[in-house]
Amino acid sequence: MIRKAEKSDYEEMDLVFRESAKALCIRNYETSQVLDWVGQPWAERFIESANKGNDQFVKISNGKVVCFAELNIKNLKLNSIFVLPTYVGKGIGQEMLNFIFSEAQKAGLQYLDLDASLNAVNFYMRNGFKKYGISKFTTQNGVVLDSVQMRCVLGT
Repeated sequence: MIRKAEKSDYEEMDLVFRESAKALCIRNYETSQVLDWVGQPWAERFIESANKGNDQFVKISNGKVVCFAELNIKNLKLNSIFVLPTYVGKGIGQEMLNFIFSEAQKAGLQYLDLDASLNAVNFYMRNGFKKYGISKFTTQNGVVLDSVQMRCVLGT
């Protein structure tokens, strides 16, 4: 089940983010960069994110958050999808992305942009996103990461 995130989900979302980044991003970034990025547990990051207009969604499986995504309708931007490493390859990220596409279309968006982490570029390309630039993405806690700017034109 995918639903809107609640404040009570933030600690689990933080765990998903930290575990996912450490397991999956470490292949494409320096270990020190990833460790600085994930930092210490900090569930409040999601309060700050929600206050910036980001809609947050969670996938629940066996009573726990196994995936989350952040979408900013106003900015036409998919901010992130993170999947708990033990659930990677089981279609959960795909399910979440399909849900995000549906939410974006319901909101009348013509396209979605994102700054993809290097490890996620192929996933997004398989799902209709096209590269249009390379950038430096500054995370919430100030770590600068190489990223790929991508856009997906949404079907009507």
